[in-house]
Amino acid sequence: MKLVHDPVHGYIELDEFARRLVDTPEFQRLRRITQLGFAFLAYPSARHTRFEHSLGTFHLAKKIRTYNPEIEEGALYAALLHDIGHYPFSHTLEGLYPRHEENALWVIENGSVGDIIRENYSIQEFKKLLKHPPLVSGDIDADRMDYLVRDAYYTGGAAYGVVDLERLVRNLKFDGKMLVVEEKGIMAAQNLLLSRAMMYPTVYFHHTAKIAEAMLRKAVELEEIALEEIRLMDEIDLVSRLRNSEKVEVRELIRAIDDRKLYKRVYCSNKELDEKTISTLKRELQEEFGHSALLDYPPKPKYEERNAFVKIGSKTKRLSEVSPLVRSLVEMKDVYWRWCVYAREGIREKVRQFLSRFF
Repeated sequence: MKLVHDPVHGYIELDEFARRLVDTPEFQRLRRITQLGFAFLAYPSARHTRFEHSLGTFHLAKKIRTYNPEIEEGALYAALLHDIGHYPFSHTLEGLYPRHEENALWVIENGSVGDIIRENYSIQEFKKLLKHPPLVSGDIDADRMDYLVRDAYYTGGAAYGVVDLERLVRNLKFDGKMLVVEEKGIMAAQNLLLSRAMMYPTVYFHHTAKIAEAMLRKAVELEEIALEEIRLMDEIDLVSRLRNSEKVEVRELIRAIDDRKLYKRVYCSNKELDEKTISTLKRELQEEFGHSALLDYPPKPKYEERNAFVKIGSKTKRLSEVSPLVRSLVEMKDVYWRWCVYAREGIREKVRQFLSRFF
C-alpha cells in the first residue's frame, strides 16, 4: 500500500495495482495537464492538475464502494483512469478534437497503461467500465465531488465548494445501475449541485480564461496539429511547439497568452445562433481580420441536475422533485451561458463596426 498526501482528502491509499497504473507514462502525463485550463490567469493558485484530481476521484470511489460492496472492484480503477485521455489544458481543445472520453479509450488500447490493465482485465472489459462507470457517470458521483471541492480549494477556498462529502458518501447507494442518494444525504447532495451552479459564473466561465482558451484554440487550429500528435502531448509539449512555430500568427497568439496581453471582449450575447450564421460569422471575421478577431461559441453546459435521484422511503425520485432549490437550478441552467467575439486591443472598434453591419 502506498500513501499519497493530498491537501483536500488527507492521505490517499493506493494498492499495488493502482500504484502500477499511476506509474505509467500515460498517467504521469496528467501531472502536466492543468485541471482548469487557463483559470490560473484569473486565479493564480489554480495550477492543480488532472493527476491529483484522478487520485482524489479514486479515493472517493473507494469510500463509496465501502458502503456498496456489490460494485465491482474494476470500477475503482476505471475511476482512477477516467481522465487519462485529456488533451493539454483539459477541455480547451475539445472543439477541435474528439472528446477526451474517446481519447481515453484509445490510450487504454494503445498505451503502456493497457499492458498493466491486461494483467487483471481484458481491454474490452475495461473499456466497458470506462464507458459506463458506476462511480463517475452520474450527476452525483466521485468525479464531481472531487473536482468541486478541489477547484474551490485552489481558487482561493471559495465558499461554493463547502460540501459535506463524508455525509454524502455515507448516503450514496448503488441500485445496480446508478448511485442514488438516501434521504439523510439530500441536504449534502443539494449543496453539491448548488456549488456546481455557482462555480460556473465565478470560475468555469470566467472571461479571462475563456479569452485565453479561444486564443489557444486558434493557435492550434492554425498550426494544424494532427490528432495523432496532440493526443499524447502535455502542456509543455504544446506550448513549446507553438512558441517555435514557423507561422508568425501562431507565435503571436502564444506570446500574447504568455505575456497576458489577451484579446478584449467586443460583443457577447446569450441569444442562440443557428449553425449557418455561426459558420458565416466565423468565416467573415477570418477574412476581414485574420487571427486578430475570434468568435467563441461554446456548447451549452450540461446542467444535468435532473439526473440526480434520491430514495424517499421505498420510492426513487428525481432530486429536483423534492428540492425546490435544485428545481430552480434546472430552470436557470442557461443563465450564465453566452458566446462572444474577442479582438486585439487596437482593432476593437473596427470589429464592433463590422458586427453592427453583420447583424
